[in-house]
Amino acid sequence: MNPMKVAVMGGGNGSHTIAADLALKGLSVNMFEMAQFAAAMQKVFECREIEMTGVAGSGKARLNLVTSDIVEAIEAVEVIFIPLPGFATSSYARLLAPHLKEEQMVVLMPGTLAALEFRETLRASGNVKQIIVAETGGLPFATRLVAPGKVQTFHIRAVCALAAVPGNKGPLVYDKIKDLYPFALKKTVIETGFGHLTPLLHPAGCLLNAGRIERSHGEFYMYEEGMTPAVVRVIEALDQERLDIGQRLGIDLPTGVDMMVESGYGPRGTLWESLNGSAGLTPVKGPPSLENRYVTEDIPYGLVAWASIGDAVAVETPMMDALIALGSVIMKKDCWQEGRNLDHMGLKGLDLQLIKRYLNEGQKGMTNVE
Repeated sequence: MNPMKVAVMGGGNGSHTIAADLALKGLSVNMFEMAQFAAAMQKVFECREIEMTGVAGSGKARLNLVTSDIVEAIEAVEVIFIPLPGFATSSYARLLAPHLKEEQMVVLMPGTLAALEFRETLRASGNVKQIIVAETGGLPFATRLVAPGKVQTFHIRAVCALAAVPGNKGPLVYDKIKDLYPFALKKTVIETGFGHLTPLLHPAGCLLNAGRIERSHGEFYMYEEGMTPAVVRVIEALDQERLDIGQRLGIDLPTGVDMMVESGYGPRGTLWESLNGSAGLTPVKGPPSLENRYVTEDIPYGLVAWASIGDAVAVETPMMDALIALGSVIMKKDCWQEGRNLDHMGLKGLDLQLIKRYLNEGQKGMTNVE
């Protein structure tokens, strides 16, 4: 039996690790990086190998292909994995749009509603094929690129949520990739998009420790020292807004504590107890600056997406709005305009019932937009 052929987009921590892990699992893996960024992974281009170490397993993975030719990268592959930050979602959708075939599936890791933005960008780019776009609630593991062509994993997620757009296509994706990671199929991307821990924890944790981050360049323990009871109260208020949006959409989302426990990061208790009792998080130091993905990713592509949907379904989100406003000032940009807003997700002008229908069936009104 021939191995499944997959492609992995990008050259960051997640992309290197997913490519290596899938190759070690016996899949035929093509890895793609844009030409302008290829120099950073020249070693992998030359030898087609990635060394993997850590808790998720060790070995030297041999890749089928490493290329900057997108047509070559996705030729005859069944699944295209995109383990990239939110700012890359629309760029990769535009890049892939002319070349995707209907039988191919796209999986964004993690999502935070990136599947909605990816699908809308495909449509705007002229691709009207019935491409199934899915997303996960996070990467299957915590990982870092420790040297050119070498990755280390240091935490494995116990469960990795998975959902598709439209939601009724989710079982097709799940059946295709269920043996690769501990995926839990969800009904719609609301459960994956609102079930991601980083937008819940990072923005408040960083903004309320902004002075400390700038002064010490991250030389403090982010979760053990930075997540004080007062900071956690802000996170709890943010968490309640997130849960309220889920309720409005008819979904019982897990609490922040539930997500900590289910992902294997922390013990059961209050949120403060879970964060401060986390063996995986307490050794983590703060980011070296505020120009870090904790702020630049989790506010415009996390909180903006959450608050925008909250606004569309008439749920007030004052805590999200406050953090977005502070983040916009710190980053010197309008996160509402540049981030993952309703327009970018293809939800602008839709009311509650139409949003629910689009999430489940891929239809806006009476017209099928697939």
